[in-house]
Amino acid sequence: MHFGNPNFLIFLLIIPIIIFVIYLSRKKRQKLLFRFSSEYMQKRLILNRSQSARVAKNVFFIISLIFLLVAASRPRWGKELQIFEEKGLDIVVAIDVSKSMLAEDLSPNRIQRAKNAFITFLDQLSGDRVGLILFSGRSFVQCPLTSDYSALKMFTSIIDVDIIPEEGTDISSAIKKSLTLFTKETENRVIILITDGENLQGDFKNAVKKAKEENVIIYTLGIGTQKGAPIPLINPQTGGKEYLKDKDGNIVLTKLDFSNLSWISKKTGGLFFQVTTGQSEIKEILFDINKLEKEKISERKYSQYKEQYQYFVFIAFIFLAFEFLILERKLKT
Repeated sequence: MHFGNPNFLIFLLIIPIIIFVIYLSRKKRQKLLFRFSSEYMQKRLILNRSQSARVAKNVFFIISLIFLLVAASRPRWGKELQIFEEKGLDIVVAIDVSKSMLAEDLSPNRIQRAKNAFITFLDQLSGDRVGLILFSGRSFVQCPLTSDYSALKMFTSIIDVDIIPEEGTDISSAIKKSLTLFTKETENRVIILITDGENLQGDFKNAVKKAKEENVIIYTLGIGTQKGAPIPLINPQTGGKEYLKDKDGNIVLTKLDFSNLSWISKKTGGLFFQVTTGQSEIKEILFDINKLEKEKISERKYSQYKEQYQYFVFIAFIFLAFEFLILERKLKT
């Protein structure tokens, strides 16, 4: 036999104390009876009371208390198989880490706003598996599909535009790399692209077509403004702040590519949102994603002992009922 709350068993030590108190109380009552009543009255009182009934009531009370204390300790025996299924969606988030994400048209800059949006998104999830892809001129897996959101947040904290040396914004590569993280067992799969969408490289339309064929829905979060902003850089020699210039010496403005990002989402049945200060777009994406049917993504099996406390409670109440039904006063014949 095993106990779920074995600490309650220590209260069984008070049973001898209770028995001793009952014994002392009985002795004291007899002593007072002999002190304040005549011999005639004592005989009358004793004849009218059943001593064996009083003893039986005390015994039944003690037994019921013992069974209640054992029940409180949650006795268990006999094993049963427990199966827990975790349901959710497989979601891959791809974050743009190209140089254009340094633009400050969103405070403090695009890359930080992208990271904030991802963390806000994680805080709203429960049970879904999430993978993280970083991309610029190429893409790589920062974290495979996992339900460990703390680990994902840790990986997010080290994201920077220097993490991938190849420059550019290869959304095609990001989509194809994201598709490799999904398992064949799940049907409802989602990709979320967080990018400004500028300087698209590769055949992204072909990648979108492949995603659609695999029933993957792509949501796009546009980082930046259509007005645009220069790309700040740090001069390695002076340490001063400069702005990226083209070959003619003109400052380059990076703008949010609204049309292409909208097209990508529309083609796969997803939605496009522009990142805002209030981050209402995260709630909108979650609202739409939650319409999808969640599937079993993991299953845990383990054996545990069956709770048997109810038998002890039942026996305790039987003895309490007996204790209640026994009358100390003798019935007149």
